[in-house]
Amino acid sequence: MYAIETKDLSFNYKKKPLLESLDLQIPTGSIYGYLGKNGAGKSTTIKLLLGLLPALQNTIYHNGLELNSHKREILSMVGSLVESPAYYGNLTGYENLLYLKNIYGCNSQKIYDVLQKVNLIGDKDKMVKKYSSGMKQRLGIAMALLNDPNTLILDEPLNGLDPEGVYEIRELIIDLKKEGKTILLSSHILSEIQKTCTHVGILHDGRLCYQGTLVELMNNVSVEINIQSNDILKIQQICMESKISINAIEQNNILITLNKGEQKDFMTKLDKEGVNIQKSESVDKDLEEIYLNLTKR
Repeated sequence: MYAIETKDLSFNYKKKPLLESLDLQIPTGSIYGYLGKNGAGKSTTIKLLLGLLPALQNTIYHNGLELNSHKREILSMVGSLVESPAYYGNLTGYENLLYLKNIYGCNSQKIYDVLQKVNLIGDKDKMVKKYSSGMKQRLGIAMALLNDPNTLILDEPLNGLDPEGVYEIRELIIDLKKEGKTILLSSHILSEIQKTCTHVGILHDGRLCYQGTLVELMNNVSVEINIQSNDILKIQQICMESKISINAIEQNNILITLNKGEQKDFMTKLDKEGVNIQKSESVDKDLEEIYLNLTKR
């Protein structure tokens, strides 16, 4: 069962399709990075998942429950931070949470628990308008955690943060996963997605162009390896037998291209064949380059 699943989810605005046949599959206990340029449909998807925009029956499911039929039950198990936190600037962090506590009906200890979790317990009596951007984002996450949700949906939680703030939010998200929470995280900061997420969905013009684990995505991209050896002819023969592309050969150097997931097996094969390798260097692609290549295609 998936924590969140959509089936053939589409959405039009003024007859313009924003999402087309979207089949999200977000595993329970994962950190799912939702990527896409501005206007790709990320925020629209999140608003649909939270019932803030209307969706057709049998297109959105949370833990196997259909959203339209079980909205109250589902939303009681979901915490969210959409675009930017909503708070009262003239109230303290504690008072903002106290207001929500009275709506949720949880006990007062829960306020202290979430403030401790987001590292705001020492600033609980400071007015929120005096908080830094990172503190406001952490307060927003504390508000999303107050009802102890199973699933957390965070829309661009790293926007406008300095490096220290980004680090704090990243570590918080990782800690929340360790508690067993499922986290849907949309972000433009691809380096943070690469450090944080277990799964990735890449949205382009309203359609998914990739969905799966981050490891699978990184392993299925090509990597260039430059090998320095006295056995170039032998390496060339092994490459031809293994159908591996040879980009260039120059004296004692050969440049090849293969999938990153095949790299270890190929180097092991060279070793078993007794190839003398003096030096090997590989150039890995990062998530940003992979993302740009996928969306261009």
